[in-house]
Amino acid sequence: MAKEKILKGIAVSEGIAQGTVFIYETNSIQVFQTPILSVYLEDETARFEKAVERTKKELMDIKELINKEIGGDFAQFLDAQIMMLEDRTIIETVKKRIIEEKKNAEYIYHQVINDYASKLGESKDQYLSERVADIWDVGMRVLRNLLGLTHSSVVDVPPGTIIAAHDIPPSEAALIDPNNVLGIVTEGGGRTSHTAITARALEIPAVLGVEGLMGKIKNSETVLIDGDRGILIKNPSRGRIHFYEVAKKKERELEEALSPYCELPPKTHDGKYIDISANIEFFAEFAHAKKYGAVGIGLFRTEFLYLTRRGNPSEEEQFRVYNALAQRMKPHPVIIRTFDLGGDKIVSHYHEANPFLGWRAIRVCLDNWDFLKIQLRAILRASANRNVKIMYPMISTYEEIKRVNLIFDKVKKELKSKKIEFDEDIQVGIMIETPSAALLSSHLTSQVDFFSIGSNELTQYTLAVDRGNERVSKLFDHFHPAVLNLIKRVIDAGHDAHIWVGLCGELAADPLAIPLLLGFGIDELSMNPASIPRAKLVLRSITIPECEKIAHDALGYRTALEVKRFLRRAIRKTFPGVEQVIK
Repeated sequence: MAKEKILKGIAVSEGIAQGTVFIYETNSIQVFQTPILSVYLEDETARFEKAVERTKKELMDIKELINKEIGGDFAQFLDAQIMMLEDRTIIETVKKRIIEEKKNAEYIYHQVINDYASKLGESKDQYLSERVADIWDVGMRVLRNLLGLTHSSVVDVPPGTIIAAHDIPPSEAALIDPNNVLGIVTEGGGRTSHTAITARALEIPAVLGVEGLMGKIKNSETVLIDGDRGILIKNPSRGRIHFYEVAKKKERELEEALSPYCELPPKTHDGKYIDISANIEFFAEFAHAKKYGAVGIGLFRTEFLYLTRRGNPSEEEQFRVYNALAQRMKPHPVIIRTFDLGGDKIVSHYHEANPFLGWRAIRVCLDNWDFLKIQLRAILRASANRNVKIMYPMISTYEEIKRVNLIFDKVKKELKSKKIEFDEDIQVGIMIETPSAALLSSHLTSQVDFFSIGSNELTQYTLAVDRGNERVSKLFDHFHPAVLNLIKRVIDAGHDAHIWVGLCGELAADPLAIPLLLGFGIDELSMNPASIPRAKLVLRSITIPECEKIAHDALGYRTALEVKRFLRRAIRKTFPGVEQVIK
């Protein structure tokens, strides 16, 4: 029996899956140089143009399929590929060189796109270098059509498959069928790649960035994917399989037990109503939010409109998505966050040494007024549904919120002058993600209608810990007393000014944290849709007075470990109904 081996990668989509490896490889295309007689040169350029047209039809068909299965916002990334395909500079260069060099279309086209891709691949700009995948994805389709070759596809994989690949081209990633594909593992890619985004949208466990994967794995091997820990287990031992089978069985049993909570209102045992909302990245995920019982969208991450399109989405493109989401979620609220680009979500044509402390989120927008105003107009137009709220990320100074509010007021005046309908009472909020914003929260209340605490970023910045860095990630802990004190301070500041305060991030869905946050006085919790039933179970098992006592005592400890030990003891003793979901 082959020896078990654990391969580490990046956890990009949660879940556990066991299946059989299907190695997805884009067959290398050999292109040969063939001289073309002058009399046939026009026919050769026409053959090239027909191949481009056939490729465009393929991409349009894929776009339509994605539009139906996942959503129009995700399908937009194909617009970038179609634009590349129709790039007149490339097309005219190919046609000109066919005539001048008297060589076959596939040879000339391969040379042209190879030169183009090489130049972009040399760029230090991650955004530009990532476009190489798009160029070759489109280019290989054209070459296959020129050569009359069939195209292997992820559509062909059998049920029970774990797809393994060096990388999955963007137009292929979108064709993955969750009924057949149990998991995805790749050598390349990261959290913002098309493969990662697709996996999360389809709720398929995925681990990307596994170094040397293709040299370490074979077709038909049995593997386990742990999308929670970011590992792939080759040839899992009986003990390992048993461990994960027990874990999956418990998870299924818990899901069944939690299923009724999807339909129950989010109230505490003593009757206090708490908004439980969903964090989503794509329009299509509204279905997950409704399925799991969200009472609104607490965070719509709009930057994925930018990332999937790989460029600036127009006002109309944005409006269609925001408007459709608002209509589908009525009467529940939809909080739309303005673009949070930078950090791990790369801004086009820009590279910096320390992106998490650099030019990102609201800083990018305030330096690009036109870019920001386009988004604000789209959001305001969607607010005519009367259930839209707007939220700004990464505010760190009082001046920033003053400036962005001035721009927002200008946009409102412009729409009003054009008699374009919008909600003049739309609520405006900010994400509290930096220690400076938390410490200034009592001053920031005069500029906003609500706060939403971003617990992931607030923890990262408060503790000066990059949670993606393996050497220091063990220091990243939401329960650190410094983080908890800042959260309590923000909630108190909001309530003193009579504005509501929510929290989104991993902490919002942690059963150990929910009684603590309610004890602090939180008004809203926003989380991954699948976490909502578990959160409702906790919520409906606890009472506010007991939570307040637990929260008061928790702030007396010096370390995150002490806080968690105390919470486990106190919650199990006080609220035994929560025991089954506490780790």
